[in-house]
Amino acid sequence: MSNDSAEHIKASFIDWLIAHHEDIVIGNEVMYGSKRKVVDLLAIIKDKIVAIEIKSAFDKLARLPEQIVECSKIFDRIIVVSTPSHIAGITSIISSRIGFYIIDASIKAKQKPLLIYNQDKLEMLYSISTTFLKKQYPQYRNLKENEIRFLLSKEKKTDIHRLMVSFYRQRLNEKFQMFMSDRGAHTLVDDIPTLSSLTRIELF
Repeated sequence: MSNDSAEHIKASFIDWLIAHHEDIVIGNEVMYGSKRKVVDLLAIIKDKIVAIEIKSAFDKLARLPEQIVECSKIFDRIIVVSTPSHIAGITSIISSRIGFYIIDASIKAKQKPLLIYNQDKLEMLYSISTTFLKKQYPQYRNLKENEIRFLLSKEKKTDIHRLMVSFYRQRLNEKFQMFMSDRGAHTLVDDIPTLSSLTRIELF
């Protein structure tokens, strides 16, 4: 496998995130939203959720616009990580709010991510499992999944966001701590699946 492969880029960026943020939890291939999309990496940094899409030199960029649109409905920041070969293509797709990091001999920020403010409350709620929602709101335990999400969508966005951070932190933290204890000095490609076991979760 080439060092320019998506998995090697992912391993390098995980190391970069850990080196730059003390309060962080990371998940690999995490499901989100009503369309049940999967983001390459999800990082909880303090109280913000960052979606990270990896594009290797071998990847096409055709799906990137939709990925950014869907992530923008839910997460606080979005970062695209790629190689120099995709600079022109990615720059033509992303807005000024999307982070863009280039990995070559080192990782450099071509464009740092800004906060996104137009999240959709219902899409945020579809990123949280029904089981978790019913535990948090036992008065709704007999409702169907769509009914409970519709009712909760009337709540303040800040409250829904807090709920989503709590949900993802709970789901990702155990495996992230296991990953950290097994990782060694640097992340290897073989270490990454440890972050995945509890992340492709059932949301309904």
